[in-house]
Amino acid sequence: MFALNTALDLLGIERPRYPRNQQTESSLHVLASCNNARTHLQNIHFALWEGPVLETTTHYGKIHHTDAITTWAMHANRIPQEELVTLGDSMMRRNARFGTITLDEFIDYVNRLENLNEYVRTNRQRPIRGINKMRQALRLMREGTDSSQESRCRITLIRHGLPCPEVNYKVRSSNGKIVFLDMAYPEIKVVIEYDGRHHAGQWLADSKRREALEDEGWIYIQVTAENLASENEERLLAERVASRINQRLSKSIRLSQRMPSGRIHIRIASLATGNRRILI
Repeated sequence: MFALNTALDLLGIERPRYPRNQQTESSLHVLASCNNARTHLQNIHFALWEGPVLETTTHYGKIHHTDAITTWAMHANRIPQEELVTLGDSMMRRNARFGTITLDEFIDYVNRLENLNEYVRTNRQRPIRGINKMRQALRLMREGTDSSQESRCRITLIRHGLPCPEVNYKVRSSNGKIVFLDMAYPEIKVVIEYDGRHHAGQWLADSKRREALEDEGWIYIQVTAENLASENEERLLAERVASRINQRLSKSIRLSQRMPSGRIHIRIASLATGNRRILI
C-alpha cells in the first residue's frame, strides 16, 4: 500500500514543502506495519505507521494507498507545523478533485489516535507520536481554501499576531454578482487576495474585480509569491496588513514577534469597531 508523498500524488493532492534533507522526488513510499515488514528495494522507502489506516484505491481498484486523512497524519512528524496546516487545507479545497473532506473528519481521526494511545500506554507499548502537533494544526486549518499559497499567507499573518482572516468570504456586489474573497476581515472591509500571476486575461479580470471591491468600500491588499519568499518579506507583509487594518480601527492592533514553527498559538484579538472579538 502506497503512502506519504506517493499517496498524495495518486490522490491528486499538492505535496507540502518537505525539509531539504528529505529525499522525496525519485522514491516511492510504501506503508509498513512494523520494522520486520521492511525489505530492501531500489527507490522504495518504507514508512512505519502504527495508527489506524484508512485505505482507498485508484486505477480501477488496482493501486492501493492510504486515504487523505491517514496520509495527513503520517506527515505530522515529517514536516513543519505550518506545512501540516497547509496540507490539511489542501485536502479540504472548495473544488476538491475526489469529493469534500471536512474538518470534523480530521478531528474524528485524531480522536481515534488519542483513544488508541490510551490503550497502548496501558499495555506499555510505544505510543503514536505527533498527536499534539496534529491538534495544534487542526485549530489553524480551514475548509474551502483555493491554494497552498493562500494558506501560507494566512499562517504568516497569524504567526505575526494578526487575527485570522475568514477564507473564501462570500460578497454580493451592488450589481448582484457573488464573488468569493481569498481572505477577509469583513467587519472592517479589508480583503487580502493572493495573485498567482495568471495569464493576461485573468489579470484583467482580477483588476476589474479589485476596482469593484474598492468602489464598494473595501481596502484591497494584493499578495504575491515575493511577499512570502523570506522571513523579512513576510514581516513586511504583516506590517502592511496591520497598517490597513489600523486605518479602520479606533484602537491600533500591534504585531507580535514572529512565532517559530510549532509555537503558532491561539489568541483573541479585538477589532475595535465594536465589541466583536475574533478567535484565531
